[in-house]
Amino acid sequence: MKIESIDETELIFIAKGKITLKVSLDNIRRDYLKNNDKSIISDFAKTLRNYTLEMPNNWAEAKENIFISLYPSDYDYKDFINHKLTDQVHKIYIHRENDMLTWISYNDIDKWNISESILNAQAEKNGDRILAESTIEYDTIENKKLGILESKYSNLKGALLLAPSMKTKIKTDFSFPFYAVIPVRDFCYVFSEQDSLFFSQRIGQVVVEEFRKSGYPLTTELLKFSENGIETVGIYDESE
Repeated sequence: MKIESIDETELIFIAKGKITLKVSLDNIRRDYLKNNDKSIISDFAKTLRNYTLEMPNNWAEAKENIFISLYPSDYDYKDFINHKLTDQVHKIYIHRENDMLTWISYNDIDKWNISESILNAQAEKNGDRILAESTIEYDTIENKKLGILESKYSNLKGALLLAPSMKTKIKTDFSFPFYAVIPVRDFCYVFSEQDSLFFSQRIGQVVVEEFRKSGYPLTTELLKFSENGIETVGIYDESE
């Protein structure tokens, strides 16, 4: 790979075969400052090295690696398939392979000769599969349980809340409806409706701090998950 140029905003243009990557180091800087982990830099370099615009041409080859992901609403989604979940969060679809996430566009599903409903059904099925491999760990604070979603698929943690089997999983040791915060895509707290006032008054500082420091901030909203879907019941002020 070769650095072609760096513009006035510090975007780096890297030639890779027939394509030119436009790279910002802002997120990598934040993650490194937060964790002081040099592997963040080497992993990013590997991602650039392995980056490709190509996805499987055949739906049968692609479908087991299709997932839902969450991104901030203030992004230019162009022709990538996306749907508004809240004022701050959109749902998109991604193809995940070797820990690389490639966004799925309407052209992709046309190429695969499938409908968006088939895409969504497969993404939900795959979400259930990796949720089954994930756990909800609990901290007890004043006899109240705060759940922490843990998964080896760390960049899909927030999206696992949308898996159809999440309701059953959380009811095993918890309750439904439930509340959640996902300030970044790899950080998620959940708690019960009966403890919502207790925790919502105590986690604001953590939510804002994670949102500010992460290279992948998502939302400072307090979300309620119920039979009616997802509802924003509060927003922590990121300026405080």
